[in-house]
Amino acid sequence: MIREKSLFSDEKTTRSERALHTPGAFARQNLLYIQEVGRLESLTPHLCARENLDSWLFLVVLRGKGSLKVGERHYSIKKGDCAFVNCRERYEHISDEEDAWKLAWVHFNGHSAGGYYQLFRRYNQGSHVFSVEDVDEWNARIGEMLEAQRPNSFHTELRCGELLLSLLNQVIDTVADCSAVETEQEEELADTVREVLNEQYSGPDILQKLENHFGRTVQELNETFSRRYGVSIEEYVSNRRLNAAKELLRFSIKPLETIAQESGIRDIIVMQQMFRESEGMTAEEYRAKWAAWIR
Repeated sequence: MIREKSLFSDEKTTRSERALHTPGAFARQNLLYIQEVGRLESLTPHLCARENLDSWLFLVVLRGKGSLKVGERHYSIKKGDCAFVNCRERYEHISDEEDAWKLAWVHFNGHSAGGYYQLFRRYNQGSHVFSVEDVDEWNARIGEMLEAQRPNSFHTELRCGELLLSLLNQVIDTVADCSAVETEQEEELADTVREVLNEQYSGPDILQKLENHFGRTVQELNETFSRRYGVSIEEYVSNRRLNAAKELLRFSIKPLETIAQESGIRDIIVMQQMFRESEGMTAEEYRAKWAAWIR
C-alpha cells in the first residue's frame, strides 16, 4: 500500500489524498478488493481521461460540479451525484471552471464487481450516474476505506472487501428505490400478483390466468412486478417451481416424473436442465446429496 498526499505533481492543479493497494492472492481470487481510494479537490480544471483499465470506479461529488463522459455518453454532474463506471470503457471527467468540485472515489475489482455493475445499469435505466441526498454518508464510506489502508495486512483486505460489498449493496438499494413503483396502487397490484403466483405457480397457463384475473397484459403486469421485486414474473415462477422441486426431492421419495408435475415444471428434461444450470448437478444427484431420508 502506498499513501500519498498529492495525486498530481502539480499541486496548483489539484489537492488530494489517496491510497494505492495491491491485493494478495486470496483477495484477488475471493474478495472485492480496492485498487485505489481517495478524495480530490480540484483547484483548476484538469481533464482526467482513461480507458482499458481492469477496474471499476465509483465516485461521489462532494462539492461543486463538472462533467463526465463514458464512451459516447455525456453527463453534467454536481454535488450529490454519484457515478459507477466500467473502466474498460474510455471515460473522462473535468471540474467546472467556475464551481470547482471535490470528489471522493474508489477504484476496485473482484469477481462479483461485474455482476453488481450489470445490476446497477439495469436498475438505473442504463445510466452511469445517480443522485443521493446525503453526500456525507457516502463520503464517510470512502473515508472508512481510506483509513482502513493504514494497517496494511490480510485483515485490511477482509475489512475492505466488507466495506466494498456494503457500498455496492447501498448503490443497488438506492437506484432500486429510485426505480420502484411510484404509486400505492402499483405497489398493491404487484403484491397481489405475487400472492396469486404463490398460490398458483404450479398450475398450467399461469400467465394467461394472470391476464384473465387482472384484465391486463402480462407485459403490463411484468413492468410493475419487476420494479417492485427486481425480477420478472417468469423468473419468479421459475424460481418457485424449482424450489418446490427441491423440497420434494429432499423430503419425499416421489419419482422424478411426479415431482416435475407437482412442482409445475412438468417436463422432466426441462427440470434436469434447470438443476444443471442452478445447482451444477442433475435432480438425482441433488437428491442423493440433500435428501433428509438418506443415511
